[in-house]
Amino acid sequence: MNIYITRHGQTDWNTVWKLQGRTDIALNATGIEQARKTGEGLRRAGISFDIVYSSPLKRALATAEIMSGFPRGAIRTDERIIELSFGSAEGTTPEDRKRRKELSWFNDFFDAPEKYEPRDGAEPFSSSLSRTADFWENEIRALEGKAGNVLVVTHGGALQSLLLHIDKRSLRDYWKVSFQNCAMNLVTLERGVFRLEWTSRLFE
Repeated sequence: MNIYITRHGQTDWNTVWKLQGRTDIALNATGIEQARKTGEGLRRAGISFDIVYSSPLKRALATAEIMSGFPRGAIRTDERIIELSFGSAEGTTPEDRKRRKELSWFNDFFDAPEKYEPRDGAEPFSSSLSRTADFWENEIRALEGKAGNVLVVTHGGALQSLLLHIDKRSLRDYWKVSFQNCAMNLVTLERGVFRLEWTSRLFE
């Protein structure tokens, strides 16, 4: 079984490096086009999907719908692949966080994730890793033998958690790989074993 995992298309907040987290921001025109082109590229490569999962946030759900061609009602939304909450840091830019000392706690999120201590309602890495692992082990694993290709549309932070469960890198290397909007990653499941085949590939 092939599990294709991608980050949602671009939003206006992406263009100015604002932290989105659980804030429900829509795709912009570029994000819609990215999803459309990726869907066309996948179809040219002979890839279609039996099952589609999405984060419930509208930027991910719209990406899943456009990219897969599935009607929205046929897409399985799952809270386990929603983005991390960034608490009081949501909606801020890097410049905002440099200027506002009360947000200095967030610096370790990107710079030293193994030292990150969330505050003000932000989600710890341990929670994101736990829920995404549950998605793999209690949702995706059950599909082996029942589906050929599965699409999972999520977010930048949650995507890292999903892949860390597979490639077993340390929390220190959480951000070792970066993902453009709509970049695709492939995980296979064969005879009960998950394997990361490749990361960050664009289909356009």
